[in-house]
Amino acid sequence: MDKNIQIPGKYIVRYQSAPVVPAPFSHYYTLTLNILSETELDVDFSISYTDRDEIDEDEILDEGFTLDDDYKWKGSVPAIWTKEFQNIFASSKIIRQREEKEFEDFIEIELEENEKDVTVYPVDKERWSYFLQEFMQAIFESGGREKPFELTYLNISEGTSKLVELKASFANKSFTVVKDGNAPESLNWTQLQKVMDTVYKAEFIEDNASEKKPSKNGSYITAGDGLWYQLGIAVVEPSAKSKELAKIESLFGSLSKG
Repeated sequence: MDKNIQIPGKYIVRYQSAPVVPAPFSHYYTLTLNILSETELDVDFSISYTDRDEIDEDEILDEGFTLDDDYKWKGSVPAIWTKEFQNIFASSKIIRQREEKEFEDFIEIELEENEKDVTVYPVDKERWSYFLQEFMQAIFESGGREKPFELTYLNISEGTSKLVELKASFANKSFTVVKDGNAPESLNWTQLQKVMDTVYKAEFIEDNASEKKPSKNGSYITAGDGLWYQLGIAVVEPSAKSKELAKIESLFGSLSKG
């Protein structure tokens, strides 16, 4: 089949989380891409989570989880996502026979081929799942449901301070760093996942966080929620043998140097 997407063209992507995923995390969504031109991309998106009748909401909330709401949105997203879709579509192995496996997400793509609607299935589902997660974040951002990602690190030592501000826009697929208030510098998009994996492996304790900007010696993190988390007090090791705090310090040390 032709791996070059059609412009103008319409593609419908349907996603279902793996059958083994329990409530309330199981979900499915439909993403329709209306590619109007190389610079215009409209999407129609809807996501639904497990039927609330199937779960005990009080039990889930008592365990510290939150329940996502179903969501629908239609509008424009930056044209960079047309290029991203083209890249993954062209580089993926595509089959025409439906496959469903207990431990894998289900993904299908409906498109027009030789003036007929056909449905195809990407084989590399893990790669597609990650791509669709980022695309979904871009939609949430474009629709105003979520703000761009922000993360600030502050180190205060003997009267001197080091400030590293990270900002990432999924809608524009851009990632920047500002060091001590200087001009923003672009970072490779792939670094964002490393940052998130490193920082959020530690345990954040909201009750130990502070609303006041720190002035005492220490290392602190804020994620744009108005709270400052001090490493070792509000950001702690998830287990007795882990060394996540040292990795966080090392990460921001390297980012501050460039």
